[in-house]
Amino acid sequence: MTSKFANTGKNASSQKHSSKNALKSGIYANKLLEGEDPQLLQATIDGLVRDFDVRTSIGYQLAQELAQVMLRMSRSERWQCDWIAAHLAKNQTRVWFATHLNLGVSAPPKLPDWYFNDSKEDRENARLIHSACCELEHLIEHHTPNLMMKVKTELPDLWWFVMDAVKDKERANAFSDRLSQYSDQTDQVSMLKDLRRYMLEQHKHEILWAESEDRYEAVLSGLRAQVQMELAANANLQRGETQLHRRKSDLIAQLMQLARESRTVQISSQKSDPSSAQVITYKPSSQGTSGPETSTAVTSKESAQPGA
Repeated sequence: MTSKFANTGKNASSQKHSSKNALKSGIYANKLLEGEDPQLLQATIDGLVRDFDVRTSIGYQLAQELAQVMLRMSRSERWQCDWIAAHLAKNQTRVWFATHLNLGVSAPPKLPDWYFNDSKEDRENARLIHSACCELEHLIEHHTPNLMMKVKTELPDLWWFVMDAVKDKERANAFSDRLSQYSDQTDQVSMLKDLRRYMLEQHKHEILWAESEDRYEAVLSGLRAQVQMELAANANLQRGETQLHRRKSDLIAQLMQLARESRTVQISSQKSDPSSAQVITYKPSSQGTSGPETSTAVTSKESAQPGA
C-alpha cells in the first residue's frame, strides 16, 4: 500500500515548477507594467533560489516576493529619473538655464534636448565639432596648398566634419572639392571662411557648449540637484522607499533563516550514521575497582557474523 506522503518531495518540486510556469505564462502579469520583462523577473527569482539554496515551496514564495520588492525598488528609481527628466524639459527650467548662462531671452526654445539629458554620444559629437572649428581657424590663418593636401593627417577632426559622408575620400583634391558644398566662392580661403560661417550657424549650440563645458555642466548639475532635493522632501515617496527597504530586509532574513535550518538538518542527518554507535563497557581500574569506559563499536556485515 502506497503512503499518501510518499510523493511529498515530488509534489513540492511540481509546485515549484508550476509557480515558474505560471509566472512565464502570464498569471502574474498584473504585477508587471508595460515594458517590464517577465523573463527578467523570473531570472531574478531563479538567482535568489540559487543564492539562498531554496528547497521548499515556502522558500520559493519568499524568493518570489523578494524579487517583486526588488522590481518595485527599480521601478521607483526609474520613476525618479523620469521625474527629473520631465522637470528639465519644462520651459521655465530652460529659461532659468539660459538666464544663468546669459544666453539671451530668445535662447530657451532653441536649446537642444541633449543639453538636459546624459547623452554621452551627443556630448562627444559636440567636442569633435568644436575641435573641427578650431582646426578650421588654424587652416584659415596658416593656409598653404601643402597644408590643404595634408588636412587628413594634420587636421583630422576638420577632415571628419567635412568628409564624413563622402565615399571617395582618397583622391588628392577630395577635401578641396568638398568645400564647394558650403561655398560658391572660387578661392580656397574664401571657401574655408564660408565653411566657418556654416559651422557657427548650424552647430552653434554644440560649439557654445564645448567652449564652456564645465560651466554648462555645473548649471545642469545644479538643476538636477534641485529636483532631487524636492524628491527627497516628498513624504509619500520617502515612506514608500522606507517600506520597500524594510520588507526587503525582512525577506532576506527569512530566506537566510530557512537556509540555516536546511544546513542544520543536513548536518544532523550526516551525524546520525547507523554504521557507528557508542557503547559503554566497564574496565577494572588500577585500584581494582570497575569504572565505565566509552568506546565506539563499528557494526558491519563482517563483524555482525557469529564467530567473527
